[in-house]
Amino acid sequence: MTKPHICIIILNWNGYEVTRECLLSLKTISYQNYTVILVDNGSVDNSIDKLSEEFNQIDYLGLEKNYGFTGGNNRGIIHAMNKYNPDYLLLLNNDTEVKTDFLDKLINPFHTDETIYATVPKIYFYNKKDIIWYAGGKVSKLSGIVTEFGKNKKDSTSTSKQKKIGFMNGCSALISTKAINEIGLLDEMFFAYSEDTDYSIRILNSGHSIVYVPESIVYHKVSQSFKKNNGNWFKYYLATRNLVLLQRKHLDMKLFPLFILWFSFRWVLYLSVKLTILFQFKSVALIFQGFFDGLTNTKRYDL
Repeated sequence: MTKPHICIIILNWNGYEVTRECLLSLKTISYQNYTVILVDNGSVDNSIDKLSEEFNQIDYLGLEKNYGFTGGNNRGIIHAMNKYNPDYLLLLNNDTEVKTDFLDKLINPFHTDETIYATVPKIYFYNKKDIIWYAGGKVSKLSGIVTEFGKNKKDSTSTSKQKKIGFMNGCSALISTKAINEIGLLDEMFFAYSEDTDYSIRILNSGHSIVYVPESIVYHKVSQSFKKNNGNWFKYYLATRNLVLLQRKHLDMKLFPLFILWFSFRWVLYLSVKLTILFQFKSVALIFQGFFDGLTNTKRYDL
C-alpha cells in the first residue's frame, strides 16, 4: 500500500547554513513518499545556487522578494498543490533538525480520525535536547496570547501523551490538503507571528481538530532568520501589531475594548518600561508603531 504523498515546505531567507543542516537531516528520514520544496524568500546570500549544487533532488522555488513567513509558505503551498497534488503539506522551519521517524509518527493520527486537520510534533531546543520548546498549546480567547505546554521544562507525563490541542505551532505542522481546500491559506496580513494562532483558530472554528504527537521529535534552533536579518525590534513590531490584528479578526467586538485595556498595560506599557531600562529605544518606538498599525489595519514592512 502506497503511503500518502507529503510535500515538505521549507522557507529560506538568507539562511544557507541552517537550511543546509535541515536538508541534511531530512535525508535521513524513514518516510519514503515525500517531496521537499525549498522556497527562497528573496535571499541575497546565493542560497539557492549553493544548495542546489548539493541537493539536486529538491524542488526549488525562488521568489523575487521577501514575502514573510505567510507569503513564502503560501506560494510554496500553491506550488505544491498545483504540481504534486499531495495528500498532506508539512510546514517546517529551516532552523530545525528532525528525528528519523518523525514524519511516520506525525501522519499516524490522520489514519484513525477524520476530524483531524493538523498534527504537530514535540519540539526540543536544539542546544538543550532534553528541554522542551513546544509540546502543544492553547490560545487565550481574550488576549490572543498562546500558552505553550512544557516550555523550558523536561519531559513529564502530560507532555508525553498524544492529545487534541488548541494551538498549532508553525515551526513544524503537518496539515491535510482537505484543510487547505476548506480553510484556505495562511493570512498574509500577518507576515510573521500570530499567523499560526490565526490558522489554529480557523481549524477549530471549522469543527476540526489539531493533535499533538509526542512521539514525533523535532529540534529547533530558535529564530535564526530574525536574529540574522532584522533583529529584535522588527520582532517586537510584528508581535505587537499582529496580536491586535488577531483579536480584531476573532474576538467578539463587545470584548475588544477590554482586550485593548489589558493589552495597553500588560503588553505595551510593560514591554516599553522593560526595554527602556535596557536602552532598546528603537524597539520601544516600534511597539507603539505596531499597536497603532494593528488598530488601523496597516500593512507596513519597510521599517
